[in-house]
Amino acid sequence: MLATLLILKIVFWSMIDATHLNYTIEEAKNLSKTLFNGYSNKIRPIWNQGESLPISVSYWLSAVNEISAVQQKMTTTGYLSVEWTDVSLQWSFEETGIDTMLFNQKDLWMPDLVLKNGFTSFTPLGGDFYFVYVTSDGYVSWYPYMVFESKCDIDVTYYPFDKQTCNIVFKTWSYLRWEVNLTVAAEDKIGFFEFVANSIWEVTSLDAFDNVTNDETDITFVIHLRRKPYHYIMTLLVPVVFLGVLNPVSFLIPADAGEKMGYSVTIFLTFIVYLTIISSELPANSESNSILSIYLIIKLQVGVIIIFISSIQLRINHRKRSRKIGKGYIAIVRLERRLRCIRSISDMNAEENDNPKDNVVDMEWSDVSSAIDYFAFWILIFTDILITGVMYSVIISNYD
Repeated sequence: MLATLLILKIVFWSMIDATHLNYTIEEAKNLSKTLFNGYSNKIRPIWNQGESLPISVSYWLSAVNEISAVQQKMTTTGYLSVEWTDVSLQWSFEETGIDTMLFNQKDLWMPDLVLKNGFTSFTPLGGDFYFVYVTSDGYVSWYPYMVFESKCDIDVTYYPFDKQTCNIVFKTWSYLRWEVNLTVAAEDKIGFFEFVANSIWEVTSLDAFDNVTNDETDITFVIHLRRKPYHYIMTLLVPVVFLGVLNPVSFLIPADAGEKMGYSVTIFLTFIVYLTIISSELPANSESNSILSIYLIIKLQVGVIIIFISSIQLRINHRKRSRKIGKGYIAIVRLERRLRCIRSISDMNAEENDNPKDNVVDMEWSDVSSAIDYFAFWILIFTDILITGVMYSVIISNYD
């Protein structure tokens, strides 16, 4: 037992001795003074100034805060891992016993990285409160943690079953490619760091690449997103479908009830309200149009047709009985009765008598109005089912 404790004690103190923090404050001060004697944070830290300084960059995503379709903006939280070698900050670990030190960002040469496709501000990353890790071989590690607001072209064609691809692009603003060469990190190009999921958007995949031009290099981090549609299904799509079913119901209301026109206008105005709600969520441009918006516009057109037919129907229903019923109306009523398997006295007389004057004895203008109700209801209900089925099939086909 004593031997085991002795071995554990030796291992513990060996670990303490091996840590890079096993040095005094005086040793740290002396090393810092030696390193910054003659150091300039305005000169690229590479011996041959004619060569390009390689810098590797990776991105670690912590949260997707917001995707604004109206403003065409993506807001994310995360940090960059930026690494390079500063030949002016190299020392002997064997002589000093110090492996790693922290220096304030403002005291070192730093690449002026900026968010190229930023939405509002255009400022260098980091700040005076950031500290940078430097190892004894001059390897510098910088981790600027920020909230990034970047532009993102939102395609709302399949809203709310849409997928989006948003880019976060970084570059050095002052240095050309033959002065500072940005590259994506060989390993762990982009990943998650204490990631908090968004309630509306799901991150499906991540990617990163460098875009090299003649004079500069852009580092692009790609975030593929998919909207979670369940909230929109319950609050938007289902009510719209139910309203679509209620639209033709106005033809089931008798013309004499007095509420026919009021019901039709109410349903029409309800579709306008939903179209306004959807329009407020979509960008005000003509790059892409939502299929759902087109569907609602079609429903508005159907509502206009219903109001127009109801107006004509009410006028027909209140015509005087002394006014002669035209042959076209007679044909409509007879077809409606046949489809409903209703045989009237005039229909039975028509089979025995060829005189058309005897065939309209039991037919009134209210019968014509009822026949219009019958045909309009079934035509519009099947049209609504067809349009709704096609619309949902097209939208959901984009969502896998």
